[in-house]
Amino acid sequence: MAKIKPTTRIRVSQIQSNIFVITAVATAICVFSLVSAKALYNQASYQRKVLHERRVALSTLNTDKTSASTLITQYQQVFENSDPLNVIGGKNTTSSSAVPPDGDNARIVLDSLPTSYDFPALISSVTAILSNNGISSPAINGTDQSATGNVTSAVNPTPVAIQLSIGGNGGYSNVERVIEDLERSTRPFDITNIQLSGSAGSMTFNLKATTYYQPARSFNLSTKAVN
Repeated sequence: MAKIKPTTRIRVSQIQSNIFVITAVATAICVFSLVSAKALYNQASYQRKVLHERRVALSTLNTDKTSASTLITQYQQVFENSDPLNVIGGKNTTSSSAVPPDGDNARIVLDSLPTSYDFPALISSVTAILSNNGISSPAINGTDQSATGNVTSAVNPTPVAIQLSIGGNGGYSNVERVIEDLERSTRPFDITNIQLSGSAGSMTFNLKATTYYQPARSFNLSTKAVN
């Protein structure tokens, strides 16, 4: 049997080494390509999600912009400048010297529906109604809830009920005008009970009423993470 020459063995060993190196390099390149492809796919998927969310946000922004423009137009044409009389029957004017019932609708509503809970201001408003209608010996009782009630701004604010007891002395027509003014008030008053005594010319009245305060709405701006 012929013997394999040493040089032949060396060549075979070198060829095997070269094949091993080539195989190792090819495997490394293949693994690197697969990892790179997966990374590129994940990046492309992430970019698609980001673009989708941007399109959704842009669509919402355009819708909100259109709605805001429509609201401004309606406010100016319908609420602010539509009638020479304001919401309480006075002259619709923006003059700073105007006194109730005169004044522009925006100022009347802001005065009637303040953005902060102010129980003393509510009592003053009711006192003014009684005084303007000739009611003597006015009596207004209620509980200030500023220390215990939910009076701070919120994303979804809920009305806070305020119970009042209102009384005084006056003629029947005076009492009738008081009730009419409470019914026409921009700030809602629900009269739940009324007691009258005396004659048409001079009577004593006492009524129970519920009015409301709703905290200002706050906007909760947040960001959305795209995964």
